[in-house]
Amino acid sequence: MALKWEQVINAQPGIELNVMVAEHLLKWHRIPVPTHDYDGPVGHGEVLIPPTMSEADAYAMMPPRGNIFLSYFIQQNWSRDISAAWFYVEGKIRELGLQTRYYQKIKEVVGRTGELVYPFDYIHATPEQRCKAALLSVLDL
Repeated sequence: MALKWEQVINAQPGIELNVMVAEHLLKWHRIPVPTHDYDGPVGHGEVLIPPTMSEADAYAMMPPRGNIFLSYFIQQNWSRDISAAWFYVEGKIRELGLQTRYYQKIKEVVGRTGELVYPFDYIHATPEQRCKAALLSVLDL
């Protein structure tokens, strides 16, 4: 699913924004969840798994009962934890060589979602703003 600029800017920190980061920045992929458990049919959908995890490993780690949500394997809270945002989000931006675009997008996001400190210094950006700027950078929005 292609994201739009408005979806990224309006995303709420927490599960919604973390799912976007996992899928679009960190390149996690979706797999279908089991449609039955020990008790019979369950609500089904998809779950995001990291690129280093196989489908077989993911299925082996899923619980035998109940619904499994899209964010089941997401353990980091990139949009609320500054250390996770620095390590994972900004690390991926460096890996992709998008630092210049990223710093421009941080300024844009901070201007839209918070108080712009003058003179602007990206170090003051929140984890939420960093995640949104990274998504806008990688999606070229």
